[in-house]
Amino acid sequence: MDVAGADSLAKPMSEAAPDRRSLAHGLVLFFFYWALYGLSLLGAVGSLPLPTNLLFSVLNGVFIAMLFIIGHDCCHGALVPGRRLNLWLGRIAFVPIGHSVSLWRFAHNGLHHRRNNLSGVDPVWAPMSLSDYRNASTARRLLERIYRGPLGPAVYYYGGIWVSWMLFPLTPQTLKRWKQHLPDTIFVVVGFATLIAATGILGHWLAPARPLWLEIALGWALPFAVWNYLGALSFYLNHTHPDIPWFDNESDWQSHGGGISGTAHVKMPIDLLPLYSAAMAHTAHHADPLTPAYDLPEHQVVLKRRIENQTTDYMLSFGEYRRIVKICKLFDHERMCWTDFSGNPTTKRLAPATS
Repeated sequence: MDVAGADSLAKPMSEAAPDRRSLAHGLVLFFFYWALYGLSLLGAVGSLPLPTNLLFSVLNGVFIAMLFIIGHDCCHGALVPGRRLNLWLGRIAFVPIGHSVSLWRFAHNGLHHRRNNLSGVDPVWAPMSLSDYRNASTARRLLERIYRGPLGPAVYYYGGIWVSWMLFPLTPQTLKRWKQHLPDTIFVVVGFATLIAATGILGHWLAPARPLWLEIALGWALPFAVWNYLGALSFYLNHTHPDIPWFDNESDWQSHGGGISGTAHVKMPIDLLPLYSAAMAHTAHHADPLTPAYDLPEHQVVLKRRIENQTTDYMLSFGEYRRIVKICKLFDHERMCWTDFSGNPTTKRLAPATS
């Protein structure tokens, strides 16, 4: 089930860095978040007042997002020691998310981590240029405006990434090796469909008076929408900021240190989910993907001391999010700045051209 070209992991910050992976710690996190997922699912479809069901349904979506962090670490080989165990734990963690491990590793490990913020290579949240935007159809321009608006993360991952990149090998890049992706695709499609069916059966058993569509909505559709929003928002914040450039030329990307300078450490104002807050120390993750998510804040401190001028970090707030969304519409690769949809610069030049 492996993908050629996507198996090698990025090297840690230091070849002599200690291996922080712990079998006990990793398994505890894995089973802990699966338990929270199961308990919140019971609350979402159980015979409770509807507002209570809705609350548990939202929580279930949050715990799906936490399982994503677990699976993401597994795909990097970072959750526990052992490549094979990581991959199987990742496959299981990715079932509620509907992600194929091989497709995720191809797009995320193989494309994103090797060339993050390089347009034409990095597939997630790559901004359009003004010429791309003007040459696009009216419908595609409207869609880009929705994506780059405040509610964009609520719809972006469904149409732009999930089905064609992470569930089925439908992109030109993944179709070339569709046979290699097929076993993991079958695994996750069968697991995903089984989970949805089991949700409906569980809901009918716990609350037989309710229609099946409502139980599936509470036990799957709403939680999945919550996960999609949290995932898309997090990916957006990781690599979109008025101080973060995107590139269309690999030599410029390399000269500017795009792998590090193209990431942000997003600090949470309230630390309700420590593992999520830790995972948002994203600069440290790109510097050393073998570091477990729970250890990233410590590595972020060390990294910032080493390359302070190349790191972007900020405290997340509604005001800061509005500022990012307002400024970061299109990216002009010649002037190396963010622009609005008319091509007017909204930031200073972010990187010198070297080619």
